[in-house]
Amino acid sequence: MAESRSTADAAAPADGESAGPSKTDVPEAEDFDFGPPAATAHNGEVVAYVPRLDNRRVVVPLTMHNTGEKRASYTVTVTADRGERGAPVTVTKKALNVASGTTWPTKADISAPGVWVPEDTKISLTVTKDNYPLGDSR
Repeated sequence: MAESRSTADAAAPADGESAGPSKTDVPEAEDFDFGPPAATAHNGEVVAYVPRLDNRRVVVPLTMHNTGEKRASYTVTVTADRGERGAPVTVTKKALNVASGTTWPTKADISAPGVWVPEDTKISLTVTKDNYPLGDSR
C-alpha cells in the first residue's frame, strides 16, 4: 500500500517566521545588472544602458519603470549614433500594460553593417508614455 503523507508531516515554520517565499519584492531597474546608464528619459523612468555585444548582435539594454499610479504603455525610440563609423541606427521598442511600481526590462537590437565599437556609441531616447485604460495618447 502506498504511503500517504499529511500536511502535519511537513516542516512547519518556527513561530514568527513566514511560510511564504523569501523574496517577493518587485525588481528595480538596477536589479537587472545592465551596467552603467548611457541615457535617461521621461524623468528617469526610462533608462538605456551602454551598448554591448549579445550573441554577436549589438544591443542596448533598456528598463522602463512605471512610477505612475496607473498601468501604462511605453513607446521608446532608441537612436544610436556611431559617429564617424556610420549612419545612426534607430529602433523602436514597446512595453505594454506595465503595472504601477514595476520595471519592464528589454533590449533594443542596434546591429548594423560596418565596424562597431559599442562603448563609443552615443545613445539618445524619445519616449511616449500612455496611461491605461485607453493607452493611446487620448
